[in-house]
Amino acid sequence: MATRPCTYSTWPEISMTNAIKAVEEEGLTVRLAAELYGIPKSTLYDRIRGNVQHGTKPGPVPYLTKEEEVILAKFLIKCSQIGFPRTVSEVLALVRQTIQSKGLSDISISYGWWQKFCSRHSELSLRTAVPLSLSRAMATDNSVIQKYFDILEDTLKENSLFNNPTRIFNCDETGLPLNPKSLKVVSGRGAKNVSQITGEGKSQITVLACTCAAGVPLPPFVIFDCKTFNDQLMVGEIPGTLYGSSPNGWISRELFLYWFRKLFLTSVPSVRPLLLLMDGHSTHYGPDLIKIAAEEQILIFVLPPNTTHLTQPLDKGCFGPLKTAWKAVCHEFCTKNPGCVVTRYNFSVLFADAWRRSMTQRNIASGFEVTGICPFNRNAIKTGNDKQETISRSLLDQTGLAYIPLYSPDIKRTRDHDSSFNSSLLERSLSENDLSQAVTPM
Repeated sequence: MATRPCTYSTWPEISMTNAIKAVEEEGLTVRLAAELYGIPKSTLYDRIRGNVQHGTKPGPVPYLTKEEEVILAKFLIKCSQIGFPRTVSEVLALVRQTIQSKGLSDISISYGWWQKFCSRHSELSLRTAVPLSLSRAMATDNSVIQKYFDILEDTLKENSLFNNPTRIFNCDETGLPLNPKSLKVVSGRGAKNVSQITGEGKSQITVLACTCAAGVPLPPFVIFDCKTFNDQLMVGEIPGTLYGSSPNGWISRELFLYWFRKLFLTSVPSVRPLLLLMDGHSTHYGPDLIKIAAEEQILIFVLPPNTTHLTQPLDKGCFGPLKTAWKAVCHEFCTKNPGCVVTRYNFSVLFADAWRRSMTQRNIASGFEVTGICPFNRNAIKTGNDKQETISRSLLDQTGLAYIPLYSPDIKRTRDHDSSFNSSLLERSLSENDLSQAVTPM
């Protein structure tokens, strides 16, 4: 016996709205209002009694709300525009993660959901990413940098951040091996295979650093390569250090969001808005981060793809000295303590020494200066005939779309509270006026 086909509502939602209004405000009976607007009487009755929420569609409860779908669609478009498009499998994994955060488990997200999602958001479509040849990338490198500076300059001026070093931040992570490359040592002439005991194999610790253009570092976020965290790993730490762990010692989207909430937001000035520059790695941002950043009036500015060796202040001013200092500290430790090696358990005290040697006001401010961010200088980065070429895909030229640094231009500057840094997290408390004197205006 054939089953009876399901029938769904064919009336527009506006008719239901008018029918409810006619009953509740104009005094019509449910029967008359249903006949007048072409709606089943039982359906109208359920809506009026509250048995069914207004605007609810038949079928199972959707995985994402309408608001969440809009956020996701905008997020995917912005990812594509800045050169970091997402695959369908990555989108489904992101949706699955969102559902699990709501307390739901054993949910299977299929390709069919993606197809229906696209039908609800016609602005999305699948495209094959086109790789750009090296010669073409090098031919357009200067235009990419200049258009990046155009957007950066507009952002700084529109948000009263131009040459305002206490409100401009940069974050990035770097890996510090427990067995760093050895320094050159003295040996007998002609000697081969000169060995030195250092640390544990190929293990490395990830450190997420964040600094402001005034030359002040936030406490580091240290990520150990272990499943469980031991308090002994904190011995000798830098005051205010935040810790995390992952099986491979690498940062993840969850760990980055944890850092943003627990350390960044509690350490920066309360005056808003603030600018946070970072690269576009997938572990750095997601819908949750963008939502929280918008609420907190933090402008997330993603640097152009494949240009961070030129545009990232931490890369230009701090990470080189940090790694050099780390090698020196490890060498000194092994020299003074024969038979001892660098491990997770003495990492914090050794790292604290390297951190203090390298994360100086001079190095930090220099990183922002040579990248042309603060003081603003669009001619600070040399491209074209330089040996360091910017290899980047010019989405601006190919699509005509503006470079979008993943922040909302509609943020209103409503909060202007005390702008001092959290003194419990820094070695000394500095007011915004104090910090502004740390960098000489251009």
